[in-house]
Amino acid sequence: MRQYKILFIAAFRPCEDAEFYKTGLENAGHSVLSVDPEKAGNPKEKIEEILRNNDIDFILYTKDELPVEVMQGFKRHTRLVQWYPDSTIPDWLPPYVRVPDIFITMSEGLVEELKKYNPKVFFLSQAFAPSFFQINEISDRDIKTYSTDVTFVGTLGSKPWYLPRRTYLQTVIKNGFQLKWWGPRLPRKLSTLPLICGALGRAYGGRFVRGEEHAKICRLSKIYLAFDAMPHIRKSMSERLYIAVGCGAFYMCRHVEGIEEVLEPGKEIVTFQSKNEMIDMIQYYLKHDEQRIEIARAGQHRVLKEHTYEVRLKQLVQIIESVFS
Repeated sequence: MRQYKILFIAAFRPCEDAEFYKTGLENAGHSVLSVDPEKAGNPKEKIEEILRNNDIDFILYTKDELPVEVMQGFKRHTRLVQWYPDSTIPDWLPPYVRVPDIFITMSEGLVEELKKYNPKVFFLSQAFAPSFFQINEISDRDIKTYSTDVTFVGTLGSKPWYLPRRTYLQTVIKNGFQLKWWGPRLPRKLSTLPLICGALGRAYGGRFVRGEEHAKICRLSKIYLAFDAMPHIRKSMSERLYIAVGCGAFYMCRHVEGIEEVLEPGKEIVTFQSKNEMIDMIQYYLKHDEQRIEIARAGQHRVLKEHTYEVRLKQLVQIIESVFS
């Protein structure tokens, strides 16, 4: 496979997508120059300087890091590839879809809708970056902090697609299971005070988790519960699926259309369709440790074999070569 020189435009934060993508590309042998628009004094000027002084094969970016007209201007120098990491189409997105030579979505079910704006739209799911989730040691304090029957990592914000998560988690608590959840704090509004002061608020771990801390949660929780934002959109699984299963969690999620083509329910993960089914499965698997551990191990083995960013970014390059060749 040809080695490329890539300019990567993204907001770099510890243990998040940009770091995963850059490391995956470098591990595959590509040369990556990067610009973080949030940290660069004049990102447009810095990018243009890089384009003048380097033979860049293509620019890779993810969201609306720079105004759409600025991204359009970079096409005078090289090709553009956007890999969009969300499962919704907000109002700002369509103009960005039109600009790049290739637009890639992490939700297969959005491909046809996005092709209305750009014929070169492809699907590529997210993945797992093992080197960012290594556990150095597990202390007695870790065991006390992270061990639980059921854990949830994610957002319980006020957007419509997040609200059902609250009711699912409250159902877990009402049925007597020990729950801990981690993520951004519940928004402090009059309407959320009962949640914050109630059982759901008391189950909060106190922070968003990344890297080694997230891996410890996966290792020490008996059941890692997940709710993708758009389960009706085919293969719209979030990166959290790959992180949790890759870290060895027993992963139980609300069924996402097409997920069975990624990880096999009942053998590598477990899925449910309703609150009642979720509760039945939690009760069952908490009583069957061997089955739970076997499923977690099988899922982890497959993620480490098929769904790492090193594998995924090779697939990204294959898509690019199929269009540019």
